Amino acid sequence: MTDEPGRPSAAATAADKVRAIVDAAERSAHELEVTARDEARRIREEARRETEDQLARVQAAADRLSARAAEIEEALEDVAGRVREAIAGLREELGELRQRVPAAAAGAPAVAPESHPAGAPEPVAEPEPRAAGEAAAPSPEPDLAEAGSDPGGEPPAPGTEGARVIALNMALNGAPREQTARYLSENFELSDLDALLDDVYARAGS
Repeated sequence: MTDEPGRPSAAATAADKVRAIVDAAERSAHELEVTARDEARRIREEARRETEDQLARVQAAADRLSARAAEIEEALEDVAGRVREAIAGLREELGELRQRVPAAAAGAPAVAPESHPAGAPEPVAEPEPRAAGEAAAPSPEPDLAEAGSDPGGEPPAPGTEGARVIALNMALNGAPREQTARYLSENFELSDLDALLDDVYARAGS
């Protein structure tokens, strides 16, 4: 039995279906390939953008750290300048103080004690013997104005300022406190030697 004229055979029909399936598969594969390429390109672009963002953030952080380091360096230079100025002023004040203090060798050379310490009251001369019947000469009244004190006050301790100047000079020249105390006790009459030494060595140390 032969096929009717004008009707495709079953084999031709099957072949057409196969070709249609193959064409559809090829189209699907092409679409999948295009989609995969687009997705890969999108992923690469996103990764590039994220990398650029991270690099930008890192660069910004580095710039901030650099600016902060410059500020710290400037502040340290300012502090160092103020310290140098303070040291220079201190040296200048010390030089002026040394000029005001009388020049003396380190340790203050020993000075022979005077028979009559400076500032001590003059010894009263013994009255000459009077002849019988001679009237006694009136004793002179002390001149309070010349003594520099009133009847109710106490005169300044003899030699205190001179002792203070010598002690300050010895302290500035590095003499130990014990040596200065020994020298002052041997050559001056001071009512409070420890207080004077405390004040002098405090000034020298400052």
